[in-house]
Amino acid sequence: MSLKIVNTTAGAGLSAGEVALIARGVARFGRVALIVPNRAERDACRRALADAGCLMGVEVVTPAAWVEGLAQLFGDGRRICTALERQLIMADVVAAVDEQKLAPLRANPGTVRMLSRMARDALRAATSASATMPEGPSWAKVSSLLDAYASALAARGLIEASDAAGAVADAVEHTSPACARCAIVRDVSVLPRYLVHLLAAVARSGEVSVLLRGAQGALAETLEGAFSALGCEVARDALSGGVDATSPDTPEFLEVSGPHARSRAYADELVRLLGCAPAPSRADAPARAVVAAPRPAELFEQMAPYLVARGVEARATRTVRFEDTLVGRHFLALSDLARRLGAALDGALGATEWWPAPELTDWLYAPISGADAGYARAFDKKVRSSRALGVEGVLRELQSVQSRAAAARRKLPADSVMAGVPVVCSDVMQLLMQQRPVSALKAMLSAVVALPASAFGSVDGAARQTAERMVAERAIEVLMEEARRLDVSQAVAVSVLEGLAVTVRCRTAAPEAAGSVATFMTLADAALLEPGDIDALLMADVDVSGYPLSHEEGPVSALAGALGEAPCELEPVARLRDQVARALAAPAVATLARVTHDRQAKDRYPAAIWTELIAAAGADTVEPRQVGEGDIECDFDPAAPAGAARRERVACLSPEVLSEAASAYIVPRQLSEAGELVPRQLSASQIEAYAECPLCWFVSYRVRPNTIDAGFSNMEKGNFVHDVMDRFHERLIELGLARVTPENTKRSIALLRQVFEEVRAEHERGKTASSAPLVPLSATERRQVDDILPQLEKVVRYEAAALAPFAPAYLEYSFNGLGATYAGWPLGGRIDRVDVDAEGRAVVIDYKHRSDAAPFRLKDPTVPNAKTGEVAADDPRWLPEHTQSLIYAQALRRTLGLDVRGALYFSTKGKVAMRGAVSAELAEQEPGDGRVPGLRDGFPAAESGGTMTFDELLDRVEASIAERLDELARGQVAPAETPRASCVHNHPLGFTRRDA
Repeated sequence: MSLKIVNTTAGAGLSAGEVALIARGVARFGRVALIVPNRAERDACRRALADAGCLMGVEVVTPAAWVEGLAQLFGDGRRICTALERQLIMADVVAAVDEQKLAPLRANPGTVRMLSRMARDALRAATSASATMPEGPSWAKVSSLLDAYASALAARGLIEASDAAGAVADAVEHTSPACARCAIVRDVSVLPRYLVHLLAAVARSGEVSVLLRGAQGALAETLEGAFSALGCEVARDALSGGVDATSPDTPEFLEVSGPHARSRAYADELVRLLGCAPAPSRADAPARAVVAAPRPAELFEQMAPYLVARGVEARATRTVRFEDTLVGRHFLALSDLARRLGAALDGALGATEWWPAPELTDWLYAPISGADAGYARAFDKKVRSSRALGVEGVLRELQSVQSRAAAARRKLPADSVMAGVPVVCSDVMQLLMQQRPVSALKAMLSAVVALPASAFGSVDGAARQTAERMVAERAIEVLMEEARRLDVSQAVAVSVLEGLAVTVRCRTAAPEAAGSVATFMTLADAALLEPGDIDALLMADVDVSGYPLSHEEGPVSALAGALGEAPCELEPVARLRDQVARALAAPAVATLARVTHDRQAKDRYPAAIWTELIAAAGADTVEPRQVGEGDIECDFDPAAPAGAARRERVACLSPEVLSEAASAYIVPRQLSEAGELVPRQLSASQIEAYAECPLCWFVSYRVRPNTIDAGFSNMEKGNFVHDVMDRFHERLIELGLARVTPENTKRSIALLRQVFEEVRAEHERGKTASSAPLVPLSATERRQVDDILPQLEKVVRYEAAALAPFAPAYLEYSFNGLGATYAGWPLGGRIDRVDVDAEGRAVVIDYKHRSDAAPFRLKDPTVPNAKTGEVAADDPRWLPEHTQSLIYAQALRRTLGLDVRGALYFSTKGKVAMRGAVSAELAEQEPGDGRVPGLRDGFPAAESGGTMTFDELLDRVEASIAERLDELARGQVAPAETPRASCVHNHPLGFTRRDA
């Protein structure tokens, strides 16, 4: 009695020698178990044995089916659990453990999958009294969870295959039954340790043969060591009478230089191969081709249009995972969102954990929601533009979308394909909030069934719709039947749904006069083909990412190694050699193809088998053919005609140059009261932005790449400060206090605190005139709002000692309706504050919520530079960096006739200060003199040799801006010669190609 390792030269099908070996086993033992890796090979072997008349007494089974059959005979009545049952029970075990006690593990699907694999491969060893687990808190927790799982399994009358195999091995050892005395293992490249123990028990009382061919021989030493250690006598043998598939003819090689040409180049190569293959034996038989790829379903989707355009029908079997379907993806996302929304309603989570709920927008875009893209865009804008909606507000808005979409659908004609489609966008979310997942899935399923197939895609819509329906029905079955039968709650069962999968057969519509068929499959499936089964083979994407040679590493393999339960498996490189050799033996012609680099221009290296086959060719080596991306039309249009009607090369303008036609739109026009087209109003901030950098102005005010979500940034904080200070000064005036003085500072600060809380409450409700309210969503953001109050108290104290004769007279003063002009252009916008004294002198004040006021300081440009001696005013294009307050100061002189004496920026953060430009009489001479604190130089700066008065400054700035606005009218949007620090945000967006 022994184990034989038998070398064979058989192809995918059984050879005469293998059939003879099986027949001898039947004659000797009465029954033989032929163990093969999968159902496809099982069916092929059954056909071969039937053709040879040797099917009686032979049981062709997979390893799992063999163990299960023996367990039914020799077990204790418990049934081997399925993969789904294992996941459900393990999820229930993990969910029963408190989150803190589960640490350092986490209760998530990844942990459940890891523990399920451990239980599948090594539960018997891990739960035995002699088990030696690796050291560490994680492994201690794994051990306790596996023990709990074993108890839960036994309570449900189930058993793991590893446990069942151990019990069967003991029974075989003692009884030596006729049904387990002879086993032949064929093509099984991974033998779990429990299967090795069972085979060893059979070998000790009967006979076991392991058939290895070609590259599979690398497994012989591993098997010999494993079975010898279990007390088996190991012998070697060899069979003849087969087709040697280890030395196929050298295939051709194709390299596609770029991913955009991939589908077209592969399709052209397949058509070329079919043309080179011998004609089919039957005239009416279509030529048969196989495309073998690591991800055949994905390649099928990409290549199918190109093959149809070339008269080739394409077929594929797609395994669709729950999480990859519309139903699954949105169900899982909405379930998680519902959990977070519920926790937010209970106060356990902050709004930052769910806002702005992009999952809902994605759900509305999906056809199975019943809504459409228009409703999705409107909903997204509504939610993202306001941080103050809250959970109830978002759910009300979702219900509103459902009501409006349903009303619109009811108005459709009865013969419309969408007339009977239910709108379930809000219903599904409400059901998930109520923890009713089955009802939510049924609502989704109702929409899937009612939708036309075209809603799921114009090419393969029917197949996708079938997959969606099957996945939804299977998920409902799991939650209603499987989970209930195993006494697992639906909430727990939902966590394992992402592991569900269904199989869908896909095919393209047969083109007219289709003379060939291409079937997409994995390399493992292609290796099961017999010589002559196909005419051509295209082995696609033969690179290291598609065919890696690495061993699996991680906690599952670490535990198996520690427990001595590591499987006997064929090395990845040997498995690849074996599969490629068998696949290449099937067709008459074959090509290996790969793409040399990805979209980021990173190299994609060839797989080891590519290099080996080229090296094995020796003197007959043929250089790989190269296909590039030069033919853009054919790369992107599957049916691109060889001779297009017309091709034209056009020259593009430089990025910073606008054509004459485009320049007319750079400054929008509007009708004046006189009926003339005049330029639309520009605000001072726009003018300042253009003067600093035309490109940044163009990107910010014409391209307008606005952020999607309402933010919590300096802009919102600045709006909040503006609102507080505006209302504060209004209240002062209402109370008869013209301004803050040293005498009323204490009262003013008390008033500021009251106003601060009022404005804060309005912003948090979103009930404010500010375009971007300050709405905190987390504890950290609320603390940031709290920090603004002490900063504003410092502002009030600063005001008490600044500009003593002046008092706020114009707050948030708007120029939009005054018909004001500046530099010959209509001026709009508003200024934060204008202070006026009893003599009619005025100071323009612009709040800036930033900590450093130094950049707003403006020196007299007629003062020579102390180091270089240069005079800035000598430059005819001189402009200060900040001009906004100067622009409004000039405009106030015209519109209100005020004697403007200063244009200041008031920094309200950090070190509070006013900086800018003032006439000499408002510059501070002594500390505490009631002028502008800390501002020592005015206009003119006579003590330093300056000669420009404040009025001359305003006129000079206006003249310089007029010159620039003339350039704007001519379409000038080139970047500034000396870019500012902030230009980095706009220049790459506008004119510099991002790095690949």
